[in-house]
Amino acid sequence: MRLKMIETRTVRLIGLAVLVLFFIQAPGLRSEEKEPLRLDFAVELAPLLKKFCFSCHSAKRKKGDIDIESALDSQPLVSRKDLWINVLARVRDGDMPPEDEDQPSFSQRRELIRWLDDSINKFDYSKVRDPGYERARRLTNREYNNTVEDLFGIKGSFSGGFPEDLSGRSGFDNSANTLFTTTLLLERYIGSADLVLRTALPERVESESQKKIREAIFISRPGEGVSEEKAARKIFERFLLRAYRRPLDPAELEEALRRFRSFRSGGRDYFNSAREVIRVALISPKFLIRTERRRAGSDEYEVGSWALAGRLSYFLWSSMPDDELFSLARTGKLSDPEVLEGQVDRMLRDPRAETLGYIFAAQWLGYEILGTRIRLDPIDNPWCTDSLMAAMKKETSMFFNELIRENRPVTELIDADYTYLNEELARHYGIRGVKGTRMRRVALDTAVRGGILGHGSVLACTSFPGRTSPVVRGNWILSEVLGTPPPPPPPDAGELAERISENRRLNARQKLELHSRKASCRACHSLMDPLGFSLENFDWFGRWRDKNRGRKIDARGRLPDGTEFEGVKGLKKVLVERRKDELASQLIRKLLSFALGRQLEYYDEGVVRQIAAKAARGDLRFNSLIGEVVRSYPFRYKKNRSSRK
Repeated sequence: MRLKMIETRTVRLIGLAVLVLFFIQAPGLRSEEKEPLRLDFAVELAPLLKKFCFSCHSAKRKKGDIDIESALDSQPLVSRKDLWINVLARVRDGDMPPEDEDQPSFSQRRELIRWLDDSINKFDYSKVRDPGYERARRLTNREYNNTVEDLFGIKGSFSGGFPEDLSGRSGFDNSANTLFTTTLLLERYIGSADLVLRTALPERVESESQKKIREAIFISRPGEGVSEEKAARKIFERFLLRAYRRPLDPAELEEALRRFRSFRSGGRDYFNSAREVIRVALISPKFLIRTERRRAGSDEYEVGSWALAGRLSYFLWSSMPDDELFSLARTGKLSDPEVLEGQVDRMLRDPRAETLGYIFAAQWLGYEILGTRIRLDPIDNPWCTDSLMAAMKKETSMFFNELIRENRPVTELIDADYTYLNEELARHYGIRGVKGTRMRRVALDTAVRGGILGHGSVLACTSFPGRTSPVVRGNWILSEVLGTPPPPPPPDAGELAERISENRRLNARQKLELHSRKASCRACHSLMDPLGFSLENFDWFGRWRDKNRGRKIDARGRLPDGTEFEGVKGLKKVLVERRKDELASQLIRKLLSFALGRQLEYYDEGVVRQIAAKAARGDLRFNSLIGEVVRSYPFRYKKNRSSRK
């Protein structure tokens, strides 16, 4: 019955997809061979599917966590590219199929290899145009706090009691898929609204700053020729537009006035009645949730100026639009390409853009957890203070913000001749001449610390407690910095590693070399290990060392293509000279994902490549990449839910 159902699916694509995964290993096969053979699905392929695939890799039995049966329903195949690459790696390395199983013919293998190369590695992304579905999502805790501060002109920790935001597959906590709203959070929203009003609009003004805030919110007062309701209307029109980040519907304004009249008739004075309406607004979904009004009758359409203003401000500032953005949205000028470009430049010069370093960079590079999930026992490690870990995080964030503020080349992320230090962090690094607690820009006379690969924040978060890991660091460079992650390890990789680790006569390099003798391990480790070993002069918390347990550090590396290098200096040279395009593409992916608030899909890769191609015609500077993300199709366009693919 199952076989019959399979035969009714997209006949040739499905059959060819599955079989190549298991039989690509044959030596001597080349994707460039011509004159492909033709296979009959019903006669030749369907029986092979039944025999070699679904018995182990079906929806019911996911051996090796590989479900080919379900993956085949996702077309095109690049929509599940990670899975296919994983399977291909297992097949290529000899893990599948088992040697004692029947094998397909040489001609079948050849045909399948060619087809997969066209379907996965040569997929034409330019034919895919899809902005993706923009889900409504609540403000993250930091977006909430920033929005409250900008809405009222106050400073404070108004989201401190909220449950922690989780990161989605994108690696960012602003992903719509993870921004759940719980009963506890709703309770905290109510409590936070009370705190905001006590801070910004207390019943009794006690400071000049409170007086200014009240005057900024209560822009109209009842008096001669101005009724209470007329004054309240003017207040609500301005405040609610800013709070909801869009113009009000007449019904929304009337509802606010109705509440105001109800509070007044209940015995509250003018100020407190208006204040209660503001309180209600702060716990309204219209304030707490970022929504964009859909355009009826269109599957895909360009977002309006108001929605664009919100997308722009929450991307670059993690906060609400300012008055200039609101003004441009009101006149419709924000959609003008030249105006939009000017606003991006203005916003990146604004101090609020530093959230890109403190939020975006921290989550992308993974050092946000330093000091919370990554910390040391202060009794055994009195040198590892909270102030040191805070300085380590600030170093990378301030450095990243410098790259944006000065519009530096993307390669400077890897190879810079400066960093940000205070006395404690400089002492941790063994750098002299830095005094005081203030973080400041410091020119470096050594090439080992410039760029993120020499930052303690990154090095600590890519190590195990008490020891380094070339595998972890190498995988981090491939996955997070270059966007070329290796396939997952084979099922028995952990068992093999455990057996080898018990041999205490071997150093770390020897253990990994022994581990990599197995073909299924060697394919990935030959990519990861050289990168990780080049950073071995840095210990597990980013301090420089020449020896480890009495043995001189061997920081040499050799890539599969024969490229040899040594230490962090050699690694940086390789990345800057040979891998800068991959670095730029990965930065684009991360910026786009953060800007859209979702995990990127296969159809977004075409946009990434377009932006990378445009940026490459210049000199790959930060602001040009950010500007291209803002001008990109998925950032400027929206798809209705009914048109999701």
